[in-house]
Amino acid sequence: MNLVRLLIFLMSLLLTVTVGAFAAPDSSPGADAVPDDSAIQQWRQLSPEQQQTLRERYQQYLQLSPDQQQQLQQNLQRFKALEPERQQRIQERFRKWQALAPERREQLRQTYRRFNQLSPEEQQQLRMELEQVQNLPETERIKRQQQLRRDYFGGSRGMGQPMRRMGH
Repeated sequence: MNLVRLLIFLMSLLLTVTVGAFAAPDSSPGADAVPDDSAIQQWRQLSPEQQQTLRERYQQYLQLSPDQQQQLQQNLQRFKALEPERQQRIQERFRKWQALAPERREQLRQTYRRFNQLSPEEQQQLRMELEQVQNLPETERIKRQQQLRRDYFGGSRGMGQPMRRMGH
C-alpha cells in the first residue's frame, strides 16, 4: 500500500455519510441533497471539534482525484461491511497510529517501504520468522528482532524499540 492508499484508508475511517451533506454544502457534488433526520441528529451529536475535523477531512476529500475518491468510497464500504469487532480493531490501530510521534510514524513508513523492496520470498520468510519471535520471552524477542532488522534491513530501527506487528 503506497502512501496515497494509506491516506485514503485512514481518511475512510474518519468520513461518514453525513460529511457530504454538511461539510461544505456550497462546494459538494451533492449540495442540493437534503440529509435525512437521522443524519442531522448524528451530526448534531458531534462536538464542534469533531464537526470541524470532518469539514477539514471533506475539504481534503474534494482535493483528491476522482480515482482516489472512488477508492476511498470503496474502502469505506468495505469497512462498513466488516464485523463490528474487526471495525473496532481497525479503529484502535488507527488511534494508536495517530498517537505516535511524527518521527515514529516516519520510521514505520520507512520500514514499510524497505519491507516492500524485499522479494516476495524474503517477505514471506520475514513474516514467518517474526511470527516465531512473538512466542519468545521479551528479552530474547527484542534481541531476535534486532537481529532480523540487521539481516533484512541492514541496521537497527534507531530508537531501541522492538518491532511489533501492526495487530499487536
